[in-house]
Amino acid sequence: MHHTGVYTRQELDNYFASYVGMEGGNPRANVWICDRSPHPWYERLQGPLRPRTEPHAWDAAFRAKHREDMGKWLNHQRIARIMAAARAQALGIGLDDNDWKAYYRDELYTPDGAEFKLNLFPLPVMLDGLTPWSKVFRGQSELVPKDRYLDLCRHGGRFRFLRTLCAHWRPKLVICIGYRQADDFVRAFGLEQVACEERQFQPADQVRLLHAYERDGTTWILCPALAGSAGLTSDVQLSAFGKLLGASLAPSDFDSWPAAASVPGGLPASQTARLAGSASGGFPSGGYPAQRKHHPDPRDARQGRSDFVPQGV
Repeated sequence: MHHTGVYTRQELDNYFASYVGMEGGNPRANVWICDRSPHPWYERLQGPLRPRTEPHAWDAAFRAKHREDMGKWLNHQRIARIMAAARAQALGIGLDDNDWKAYYRDELYTPDGAEFKLNLFPLPVMLDGLTPWSKVFRGQSELVPKDRYLDLCRHGGRFRFLRTLCAHWRPKLVICIGYRQADDFVRAFGLEQVACEERQFQPADQVRLLHAYERDGTTWILCPALAGSAGLTSDVQLSAFGKLLGASLAPSDFDSWPAAASVPGGLPASQTARLAGSASGGFPSGGYPAQRKHHPDPRDARQGRSDFVPQGV
């Protein structure tokens, strides 16, 4: 990997404060999934740096190009298991053992799908699995050491973009993957003053903890990583977690709708986001989300919007 020139702190900050480093999908979806960093990584850091003003998505062209690679992406396969189970629960239908495969192949992160995938940090933890970070970004003083890059995201435009983006689109659920990033999730979404509810989740013989934050109709759920002995990795665990999520979703959350058309050239026009009223009772005893009462889908009011970048970013 080769980089041309040395990027300034301002250049990187502006670049990171965008949809760069996100698998994407449909930002209008009511389920958002937030991980630490992207995998795989297809947005090489090459100048001139231009912020991504529209979300990426796994459309037909992406799937055709990466069909063979998709079989290697275990974390995304596990997310597909979760979403397939959530859909079955929300629709009140049975869940077949192979439903997740079709969901992964055809529906995960599509432009008009049921979820949106974002990441706290725009660059991957392991760039190629072999080359040290310091060598890949040699000469980039704002990226080396790595802590300098992380601080730029935490205290600069990246986390501010995530916070504003969430307030703008108002998803019902934001699934935050991994306890190790708990402080970063709280900081990124501005949850410092929001009470955290800790609940036990026992899909099989092992207990897992979930941390829930609720504000303005959105519930953030901090769950274990989708890897490791203490994570959610088995089919039983992933399906049970998906059913848990589906209990607070409606059938309409899995409807498809046309993706918004972008404004040609530059940044799309912005509008002020309206705050949604509280629509959830949080997690009752036992760890299952409260069933939300039916309310008009806020996406109907957004159907004509073409602005992907919220005001204030």
